[in-house]
Amino acid sequence: MDMMKAIESSPNFIPLSVEERAALAEHYGVETLYYCKDPWALRRYWQNKRTGEVQRARCNRWECAYCGPRKVNLWRELVRQAEPVLFLTLTKAGKTVEEARRALTTFMQALRRGSKGLGPNHKGAREAYPVEYFAVLERHSDFERNGFHWHLLLKGVESIPYKEVIQPLWMSATHYRPATEEDEGRGAKIADIRRIRNNRAIGYVTKYLMKALSIGERGKKEVKREKEVLVVEDNGAHRVETQVVTELVTSKAHRVCYSRQFFPERVAELRQRLFAGLDHDTTGGGDDSKPLEESEEDQGSDWVLVERDVEGYIDMQEYQRERYAEVAEELEEVREVDPEAYAEKKREVVAQIAREARLAVHQVYKRLSRRVLIEALEEGKSISRRVINMWDYHRKQVQLAC
Repeated sequence: MDMMKAIESSPNFIPLSVEERAALAEHYGVETLYYCKDPWALRRYWQNKRTGEVQRARCNRWECAYCGPRKVNLWRELVRQAEPVLFLTLTKAGKTVEEARRALTTFMQALRRGSKGLGPNHKGAREAYPVEYFAVLERHSDFERNGFHWHLLLKGVESIPYKEVIQPLWMSATHYRPATEEDEGRGAKIADIRRIRNNRAIGYVTKYLMKALSIGERGKKEVKREKEVLVVEDNGAHRVETQVVTELVTSKAHRVCYSRQFFPERVAELRQRLFAGLDHDTTGGGDDSKPLEESEEDQGSDWVLVERDVEGYIDMQEYQRERYAEVAEELEEVREVDPEAYAEKKREVVAQIAREARLAVHQVYKRLSRRVLIEALEEGKSISRRVINMWDYHRKQVQLAC
C-alpha cells in the first residue's frame, strides 16, 4: 500500500484514463468484479426518488460472477451473527442429493427428539439435543468412493458426545454396513464434531456454499409414473394399456438447508434480505426477469426501477419481423418457380436473419456493458478482499464444471 502511494505521488506517474482501465478489465476478464452482466440488469438501474441516489440493478443469481460472491458474503455475515457453537462433518451421506438430504433429515430428527429407551430400565435411552443447524452439502473429490458429505454449524447446545450419540445416529441414518470381500458395504461410520473457536469454521462452510450454488449442480432421481398407450392386437384390434415407466428427473432436494430458528431473524425476513431487496436486487436473471417493484412499493420504499436510455436498442422479434417482410416478395417468386428450392431458400433466409439479429443485439450490449463498467470505475467503490476471493473461487469452480 505504501509502495502504491509512493508510485502515485511520483512526478513521473501518469494515471490511466477510465477508458483505459475499462479496456484492461475486459482484456483480463475481471469486469465481473464491477457489475452484473445480465442483459436485464444492464438495461435498468434503481433510483431513490427522494435523494436521487442511483444503484445498478442486479440479476441476483447464485451462478452470476458478480452477484454470487456478494450473496455468499451476506450468508457469511448472517451465519456469523447466528453465533454457532459446534462444527459437525457427516461423511458418506450418499451418492445423490436426494439420498444425502434424506440421511441428514433422519439424523437431525433422531438427534433432536432423543429416545426414552426400551423396557422398564429404559435400555438405550438417549438425551434429546434441541439444536438449530445450518448445513451445506459438499461433493467429495473421490466421489465414486465417498459421495457427498455434510458440513453443519450447530447452536443450542454446548457439546454432543461423539461415540455415544453422533456416530451411532449417523450410522443408523446412512444404514451403515461394513465392507467385506464380497460386499463394498454402505453408509458411514466416521463423523467429526468440534467446538468453534473462531470464524474459520464459518468461512469454511460458506466457502462450500459458493461451491454448491455457483455451478448450479442439481441431483437426479428416478420417478415411476403410469401412462396409457394404444396397443394393436395381432388381429388388428386396438386397446388402451396402462404401462409403468421410469424417468430420470431433476431432484428438488436442496444442497443448502437450515432449521427455522438458526438465524436471529424470522426466516421470512432473512429470505427477503437475501433473495429479494438487499441493495435493491432483482429476481430471476433472464430477459423475462421482473423487478421487485411491488414489494418495494408495499414497504413504502423510495427506490424505483428505471429503464436506461439504450442507444441503438433492438427488439429482436420486431427486427426479425421487419426483415421477413423485406424478403417475403423475393421468397414468393422462388416458390412460384421451384417449390423445393423455396424450402431451402426459406431455411437460409431464416438462419441469416437470426444471425443478423443476434449480431446486432450483441453489439448493442457490448457498448452498454462498457458504459456500465465505466460508470462503476468512476464511482471508485472499493471491493472487499473477501468478495475478491469469493469471485476468484467462483470463477475457478465454473471453469472446473465446464
